[in-house]
Amino acid sequence: MKQIYFVFIFAAILFSCNNNVKTEKIKIATAANMQFAMDSLVQIFELETGIQADVSANSSGMLTAQIEKGAPYDVFVSANLKYPETLKSKGLGYKITVYGSGRLAFVYDNKLNYKSIEEALKDKNIGKIAVADPETAPYGMAAKEFLNKNKYFNTIKSQLVYGESINQVNQYLMTNSVKAGFTSYSGLDVFKNTHKFMEVQQSEFSEIKQGAQMLKHGKKHHKDACKLFLKFLKSKKSKAILSDFGYFVK
Repeated sequence: MKQIYFVFIFAAILFSCNNNVKTEKIKIATAANMQFAMDSLVQIFELETGIQADVSANSSGMLTAQIEKGAPYDVFVSANLKYPETLKSKGLGYKITVYGSGRLAFVYDNKLNYKSIEEALKDKNIGKIAVADPETAPYGMAAKEFLNKNKYFNTIKSQLVYGESINQVNQYLMTNSVKAGFTSYSGLDVFKNTHKFMEVQQSEFSEIKQGAQMLKHGKKHHKDACKLFLKFLKSKKSKAILSDFGYFVK
């Protein structure tokens, strides 16, 4: 996994040798689940265009609140369509580009053995279970929807520990603050030596369509650069990287 990224980096370095695009910088607000993939994407984007990209990661809801308060982001890469649509309705964002769909995973300590997520959730010895805040984090919304649909939520409600984003959920897991949690499939590489995982079936929650858009600040100050980034996000190279990180792309 991720080998394709290095191929693209090499190709981009060759391309950049003949690239005379004036250096410019855009600020990208990205959903926490996209942080690892975005690190790879922006490196190639920078090499191909000469445009620098500063990335800030948080839950989509928290980033939306920051943008509404005037945070000078140029592009918003959300974990769902709800928040970009909110910004668009308020005149703070523009056309929404669907760049992929996310996958939800249940991660647990590798010393434990379960045949199904149901078995794990019924085991009281599993203790606390981390989940992203369903009020602001799309993957938390998906996890809660799965738990409600299968009538687990009320049963394990007292065991749930909420993180403000997927990054915080991952931190809880990596520091052994919890033995299990619901997180994004895209970040599973960090758990390969310490945890096991089971994917939550797509039929168990609403599709996590992820959307990106140019923001009002970006249109005013870096319109062309933002357009280039959004175009790049739909390119074959970008789709290959996103797919490699576990996203569904079309």
